[in-house]
Amino acid sequence: MSSGRAGVLGTSYGLRRLSEPRFQLVIVILLLVLVLAFRVLQFALFTQQIQWGYDFSAYWTAAGDVLNGRPIYQAQQLLGTYSPQQQYLYLYPPFLAVVVTPLAAAFPTDYRAAMWVWAFIGAVIVALVAVGIARLERLPSDGRRLVWVGAAFAFPPVVGELVMGNVHVLVLGLLALSWWGIRLANRGDSRGQILAGVAVGVASLIKVFPALIVVWLVLTGRTRAALWSVIAFAVLAAVTLPVTGLQPWLDYPRVLANLGPPVDVYDTLAPAVWVGSLVGAPIARVAVVLLIVGVLAWAARRLDDGAGFALAVTGSIAIAPALYHHYLAILVLPLLLAVRHTKRPALLLIPYLAMFAGDQPALGDLAWIVNRAIPSLGLVALLVLLVADGLPRMALTLDRAGRAWSRA
Repeated sequence: MSSGRAGVLGTSYGLRRLSEPRFQLVIVILLLVLVLAFRVLQFALFTQQIQWGYDFSAYWTAAGDVLNGRPIYQAQQLLGTYSPQQQYLYLYPPFLAVVVTPLAAAFPTDYRAAMWVWAFIGAVIVALVAVGIARLERLPSDGRRLVWVGAAFAFPPVVGELVMGNVHVLVLGLLALSWWGIRLANRGDSRGQILAGVAVGVASLIKVFPALIVVWLVLTGRTRAALWSVIAFAVLAAVTLPVTGLQPWLDYPRVLANLGPPVDVYDTLAPAVWVGSLVGAPIARVAVVLLIVGVLAWAARRLDDGAGFALAVTGSIAIAPALYHHYLAILVLPLLLAVRHTKRPALLLIPYLAMFAGDQPALGDLAWIVNRAIPSLGLVALLVLLVADGLPRMALTLDRAGRAWSRA
């Protein structure tokens, strides 16, 4: 049947070009150009809305507090459970506030102006990650690696992240550096494990959940890289003490412990939030972390390094207690790695396109299906595709599905 279909495409007037790889690439490029044009329009419109720098405002405010000797955490964060869904509310270790102090000093009265610099830095990071990973992994491109850059910027979470100004693009860049370090170490360069570990350590100082990757480093025998993660974390935290003082570091564990579940779950994708509606937030968070750690332990001996690292990055996002659509910008890295390190890369279109879903208020009470359920299933689908190569029976099933997808 498949040969018959190929024969029809190969001989029918006007259809035979569809079977030519170069013509298929042209179609992909044209589609990317259309999507990217739409993303540019989206970005321009959102720069005039409240979304512009909504998350960045918290880092800018905390950096200003550091410069002026004020506490960076609010009293409500220290007194009891609080909701993370508030603008200007700083939820991160003091290190990030110190990193942002140059922007707060340059733009002391307007975070929206400082956001332009932050967004530019983020866009450069996304482009460098896409080009760098495509080159490092020798991804198929027919000489056009910019196709992978286009695919990254077409990914809706990336545009959302560049508009909101959160830190996930920065984390994306650090984790890409970590993978580069692992590749160097695999080639016998002793500096590779240092780079891999330091990058994960810095990422964990910015956002806590990348610390899960340290577990993967230990499970795969990269104890030197894991040790460098801890050293980088400790040294950089100590370096900030003259700037922040000791108190914010003493306060942060309480701030983290008091972090409550999202009050409004309209656009919350975190597995812990889905499970928490059944068993409560504390139990759900512990259960999700234990599940992901168990999957990493199982996969450590069954997957190659690329699939394993992609799984660790994806799993680190899955354990986040508050996960929103734009957080998924980090998935640019595991998606790119999976193109080379999974048997049926065509199936990656499923999670990639599932995360194109977004806010659809016209659907009324059913909006959660498009807004929450489909992107959440996309995250799960990526985890399944990465794990599948370690399960022979599942790999066979997905291999058949991939062949059917490729022929369609």
